[in-house]
Amino acid sequence: MSVTPVTNESPSEAHQKKGARNIFEDPAIAAAAANDPFARWIVKNWRLMVTALVAVAVAMVAYNRFVTVSAQKRALATEALRDVQAGYNELVTKEQELADLKSQEGAASAGDSKAQLTQKIEASSHAVDQARDKVTLMVESLDKAPPFDAIGDLYRGLLAARRNDFDKTQALLASRPWEQIGKPGSSERLISELVTVALARALIDSGKYREFAQAQLVTLSERGEFAAVQAGRALEVMAQSDTEKAQVAEILSKLKSRFPTQQRFLSDGNE
Repeated sequence: MSVTPVTNESPSEAHQKKGARNIFEDPAIAAAAANDPFARWIVKNWRLMVTALVAVAVAMVAYNRFVTVSAQKRALATEALRDVQAGYNELVTKEQELADLKSQEGAASAGDSKAQLTQKIEASSHAVDQARDKVTLMVESLDKAPPFDAIGDLYRGLLAARRNDFDKTQALLASRPWEQIGKPGSSERLISELVTVALARALIDSGKYREFAQAQLVTLSERGEFAAVQAGRALEVMAQSDTEKAQVAEILSKLKSRFPTQQRFLSDGNE
């Protein structure tokens, strides 16, 4: 099944108005989320969820390498992945610090206090650039053999999304169909599903690729093994029209049958 596409602004109109759109500014979605505590949590914390998914993927790759390669290579592979994850977490933290400083600009009074704030913003912006460059270099240095190539693309997509380069994010996701990575039940397949959720969720902020991200989540919710429930809940938050809501309700109903132990995550927010 597929979800009926939602009409969006053209890319040029979206960029002229506000750059990348945030679909959670839509009053209909805000109203729906207001009645669902789980949805409210997703709306507020989805970026943290993405970081958590990445950490899980790194852990699974490290474990996979632990049981398949020599001790020396295992140690090097694990160290490289941990360094990348630590660098990415540092980037997220520094970007949040910069955002907090910028939020104070409007309230800062003229004079020394405003000048000091400006200096702090400049220093913070420089720190963000350095952290981003550091992560980029570490990602490029990862082993190009599977599954490191998939993890590398995951980080490239996330870095692109943080720069609002959704064209690159979409291209990376399109080039990595989750069902073509690893065998069913494998750690590589787990990673591929987490990659899809993380990058599709990042693309939700782009009105230009909302329909594409929606289609990725539909496919994953219908055939995924590990992240189907997360994909279904993301679709529930995204649903706007009555038709979409009805189709998502059907997806959630099937997920309850497939994953009975996770029904608490799939319960109707109005129950």
